[in-house]
Amino acid sequence: MTLRLTPDMLAASYDFLRATEPFRGWKLPEAEEVGFHVIRAKGHCADYSFENGVHLIRISAALHGHTISVLASMSHEMIHLRQQMLSDRGHHNARFRRMAARVCRAHGFDPKSF
Repeated sequence: MTLRLTPDMLAASYDFLRATEPFRGWKLPEAEEVGFHVIRAKGHCADYSFENGVHLIRISAALHGHTISVLASMSHEMIHLRQQMLSDRGHHNARFRRMAARVCRAHGFDPKSF
């Protein structure tokens, strides 16, 4: 059985992660201020964008069937959200890699697949 993702589940995973280190110290917006969308893309796991002043996180249901992969992808996109807040236009630059290393240490994610 795999997860049947919903936007509410994505918002709940964001809220959970937001309450943990290192996200807790980043002053990320509340889930109500972020748009969460389930997509069916098979070409990429997830993405983040900032459109018309709104943070958007999209997670692919086609590529996520387990809780751990949803949390890892959500964490990855939350780093991009933080980059946006810091006006950092780099994608997977040195700052991203430093933040990702902290997240992976805190949550046990594999940095090689992150």
